[in-house]
Amino acid sequence: MFIESNQNNQYKNWLKLKQKKHRQGAQEFIVEGEHLVQEALAHGAVKEIIVRQDAIIDEALIKDSKVSTLKDSLFDKLASTESPQPIMAICRMGLANIEKNNRLLLLDSIQDPGNLGTLVRSAAAFGFDGLILGPGCADIYNEKTVRATQGAIFKLAIEQKNLGAAISELKEAGAKIYGTSLEGAQPLGTVQSSEKMGFVLGNEGSGVDSSLLALTDGNIFIEMQENVESLNVSIAGSVIMYNFRQ
Repeated sequence: MFIESNQNNQYKNWLKLKQKKHRQGAQEFIVEGEHLVQEALAHGAVKEIIVRQDAIIDEALIKDSKVSTLKDSLFDKLASTESPQPIMAICRMGLANIEKNNRLLLLDSIQDPGNLGTLVRSAAAFGFDGLILGPGCADIYNEKTVRATQGAIFKLAIEQKNLGAAISELKEAGAKIYGTSLEGAQPLGTVQSSEKMGFVLGNEGSGVDSSLLALTDGNIFIEMQENVESLNVSIAGSVIMYNFRQ
């Protein structure tokens, strides 16, 4: 199907997916670029593929999918990047539940979509079993978040729940839970690895909420050179996950 009018109802519905409330209502989200489309296809998440008018697309990639072609100007308006690749996909929402808890990342109010997406990507890279997103985190289906995951959103178990309850449940299951803080904390290099571990990362500005830090088995900080600004939360989280990778 070729769509050339911005009054097309299907196109209007796709544009609405750029807003969180409409994504939640439709239970759909958009991925852009060949790599993310391939990942979405591999995990059975694709509802429909959208290609730019006159784009040269690998036929093998789209042969078994419903495909719509958009006029150039409409495609560019739907895309979230300035120079978009000529392919995107409408995907069904559906995060996998956490089944193992040997290595988990718990996120407290991570508000930047890029940081959230990078943490998802790093968690997948370092063999973590999943992420638990507390209230206040950026939308996991935000286009910037999805792009930053580079497809890891389809590979990693992700749950959204109250972090206090999650910490209590994990501790009862035998997991050691560590917060991140500069106060009352031990250096990362001194923490002994154990079979089950969870790490709580906090808001970019205020860090982990004190009520959550009070529930942990201990708190850690990353040793750094003096007179250096603190690490971005996605970098700090990646360092911690690498240190305790599976």
